[in-house]
Amino acid sequence: VYADLRFAKVVGGRSMASQALEAALGMDDAESPYENVQPAPVGQDRDGAQPSPGRWSQQWCIPVGLLPICLLLLVTTVALGACCESVEGALLELGVAGQHGEGGSWAGLELETLNTELGRVMGVLGKTEKEMQEVQGKLNNSESTVAILRSCTAIDCCPSGWLLYRGKCLFISSEKKTWEDSRDECEKKYSQLLVTKSWSRWTVPAFLKNADIPYWIGLQKSSFPWYEYGWLEEDDPEGEGVSDAWFWVDGSLYERPWQWKSNGSCAIISRGNIKPAQCGGPDDLHLWICEKAAGPSSPF
Repeated sequence: VYADLRFAKVVGGRSMASQALEAALGMDDAESPYENVQPAPVGQDRDGAQPSPGRWSQQWCIPVGLLPICLLLLVTTVALGACCESVEGALLELGVAGQHGEGGSWAGLELETLNTELGRVMGVLGKTEKEMQEVQGKLNNSESTVAILRSCTAIDCCPSGWLLYRGKCLFISSEKKTWEDSRDECEKKYSQLLVTKSWSRWTVPAFLKNADIPYWIGLQKSSFPWYEYGWLEEDDPEGEGVSDAWFWVDGSLYERPWQWKSNGSCAIISRGNIKPAQCGGPDDLHLWICEKAAGPSSPF
């Protein structure tokens, strides 16, 4: 292999190759491994003289030491090439998959799952909001009830639409009815037709004293055994033991005898005065007044 190598003789007795190697390795003349090597004369080469083995081992010791590094670089290069080819293949597969919609179908399935879960969560949220609104409504009602109870601890209370007067809650109707129907309406409101037996003429409300409007009150004439109330002016000892008497709807007897002679079977109040009125026919219609006791329990 080395028989065909020739070194040109240069100044200083070293070949150009040795000088280039020394320059690459940063060696000076003192460190050069070729300082004692003298190239053979040109004539000896032509005569067929062979270089000694020792000289060639010294000349090629450093280049041979670089072989492992070159091999390492080669292996690294091959590995990098293989890696690049692998990456390019993966990118190509991704591109093909994207073109054929394979990734899109998976993404669509995942999106559908997320939409289903979102719908379920929204349903639960809506139900929770509805329950919260119901609880808030109950809380508001409770607060209103507490406010009413607190206000009733100091003063008498009446339901909305009722008038408080002398410890009574009064309901003034705006439509006319018969006496019987008026009594039924008051009972529906957990009350009764007005009973004025505790009122004097001076304690009648102004709206009743000054208004020329008749209202049904809870006073009615009915038959009753005369001997139990013989002091009544309307007793009739000759009438088979019964007499017509006036009773309040609470069952108590009207204690002020009247000289009424068949002028009516029910009572009205007009301009503060109690008067009899006809109440047997369907056309006997008047406004009416209900009453019930005022207090903390009245609003409920």
